[in-house]
Amino acid sequence: MKKTAALAILVFSPLLSLCQTNDKVANDAFVIIRMVNKFHVDPRTVDDSFSKDVFKGMLAKTDPEKLFFTQGDMSKLGIYTTTIDDEIKQRKTGYLNLFTKLYTIRLKEADSIITIINNTPLDLNTPERLTVDENNTNPESVKGMQVKLRKQLKSAIIEGLIADMPANFKSFSSIKQKGYIDSAATVLQRKISAYFKRRINNILQNPDGVDKYLANLYFETIASCFDPHTEFFPPEKKEDFESALGKQPFMFGFTMKEDETGGILIDNLQPGSPAYKGGKLNKGDKFLTFQWEGSPPVDVTDISIEEFSALVDESNHKRALFTMKKLNGAITHIWLQKEQVTDNDGDRVKSFVLNGPAAKIGYIYLPAFYQDWETANDGLNGCANDVGREIIKLKQENITGLILDIRYNGGGSAEEATELAGIFIDAGPVEQFKEKDGKIFTFKDVDRGTIFDGPLVILVNGQSASASELLAGTLQDYNRAVIIGAPTYGKATAQIVFPMDTTVTYDDMMQRQTEDYIKITTSKLYRVNGTSAQFTGVQPDFVLPDVLDAYTTKEADDPLALKPSIIAANKYYQPYPALPLNALVAAIQPEIDTNKYFNEVKALIAYSKQQKVEKDVSLNLKDVITSTDLRKRVNFDADITEPKSTKFTVQNNQYELTRMATDYILKELNEEFSKKIIADSYISIAYDVLTKLKTQ
Repeated sequence: MKKTAALAILVFSPLLSLCQTNDKVANDAFVIIRMVNKFHVDPRTVDDSFSKDVFKGMLAKTDPEKLFFTQGDMSKLGIYTTTIDDEIKQRKTGYLNLFTKLYTIRLKEADSIITIINNTPLDLNTPERLTVDENNTNPESVKGMQVKLRKQLKSAIIEGLIADMPANFKSFSSIKQKGYIDSAATVLQRKISAYFKRRINNILQNPDGVDKYLANLYFETIASCFDPHTEFFPPEKKEDFESALGKQPFMFGFTMKEDETGGILIDNLQPGSPAYKGGKLNKGDKFLTFQWEGSPPVDVTDISIEEFSALVDESNHKRALFTMKKLNGAITHIWLQKEQVTDNDGDRVKSFVLNGPAAKIGYIYLPAFYQDWETANDGLNGCANDVGREIIKLKQENITGLILDIRYNGGGSAEEATELAGIFIDAGPVEQFKEKDGKIFTFKDVDRGTIFDGPLVILVNGQSASASELLAGTLQDYNRAVIIGAPTYGKATAQIVFPMDTTVTYDDMMQRQTEDYIKITTSKLYRVNGTSAQFTGVQPDFVLPDVLDAYTTKEADDPLALKPSIIAANKYYQPYPALPLNALVAAIQPEIDTNKYFNEVKALIAYSKQQKVEKDVSLNLKDVITSTDLRKRVNFDADITEPKSTKFTVQNNQYELTRMATDYILKELNEEFSKKIIADSYISIAYDVLTKLKTQ
């Protein structure tokens, strides 16, 4: 019986009355726990403990800085701390109704408060502090909210001033210092205040209304309290998830970059995309406002790329109005609607030849384990087949080894990962799955033979997850590849997307059509040796410092993640002879230990751990300037540069050269990617390992 995420036509219901809406919200919350209990591999009991986690989760999603809800609000909401589970089971909405009422009131008040604060420039020289206790406590009243919002704004302004301040600022005359601060602080206050107000108004002016926005957050929170990967999917989110698993994402068709003077510019246009076909947009155009049809326009002149990306990701089917400033200063307006772009080069498999005197090595970048939704899942356009095609092209270039780069690859289709493992092993078990009934299933490579049997390196890091860990763990267990990088994310569970219908079965799920869907963790994954990557991740044979460790978390850091376990090894699993890892480590480790980039990353990680320790923050700019060494500021990985490798040059295979001859955008993207490869210390180490491995 094949279990895959169902692709269904989405049916939208007409607007319901308030009473009917409450009934639907109550019913949907109840259906979520019923669905999870029916299909989840290890369903959690919905009790008072579950209720507490939902309570905390809603606050974390809506008020993480404890800015909006007052202590009085928390007292009112607190009566539901241990009874949300009863509300769900009894199909009641008292908690959510109260939450929505209070949250809406406080957001409107906060918006007005920020407007009042901005009537005058903030005094950055008063002897004031933002304490740890204040950060972790809700304000006593609306007046307290005003004090906290003002302090948060001041803190953000001072942090921005210090980050951008010239290294020789302290040598400026007092007049020059004051002029710089007054000018920069005015700009920052406007920019940061606009950011706060955008956050608020994105909720208050949500196209679906505040009630539905918060209801969806409530459903998402309930689902996530079973485990981090069980998720409620409203139509847009389900569609985004499925397009990420395929190769036809919905997109406007432009890439962006930050303008040095502030704001966002178009960096490139994707041929055939809506932005390209519109005929009005060009590289270098600046975004001024963005407006979803039926919603008010948003000023995006000071917005960050992250904010803007979140804004344009809100819908796949609504039209959006872009107001742009052309390079010649002219203002233009264009309506665009996303389309599924069939040839999105940025998300496809890429291959290169690393040509050096020591060896000619193939390099393949795999961004995701996408599945072949577009051709009835016959596998022809899945990632495994795409990698196979690239290997064939590279073999024609006479490569002597291969690097498969799955760093930042968050996973996707387990079936594609199994197919991909089969490219490198002759035949045999690849992965074991344990389901709700305790039965163990095995994914196997049933095709005899390989596409590539030469020396192989897999590059991983802290964001290599799920299907990436399946592949890396399998090839490590078979002694088929050397794993290089940082320990992986540690997610060894599998999910299936179900229609929100308690009567659905595995057999008929693809024929069911519902308004909303739910992704449920249905299996635990185990390596062929019986161990699990859950929490621990795949441990590389060569562990390299990972800049992600400075600011990201992993599966084991989530208190609601499923706990790891072990099972028996698959009895048909027969590994290849052991690789000469000890000899390789002895040959390569000195290079790693003396690598300047890796040592800078280690220093960054140590610094970031110190910064994560909560402490009081001074809101007196003079004190902060005095206590800060402006010449030794660390801006995470922005201050760390990797030297260009002299070990090899980056070349394209003949097929790719032919493609680029008629596509200047593809050529430009290729040149940028080649520059990244030549300046990537992790790839440099992988190249050295392969040069040693082929001589063993």
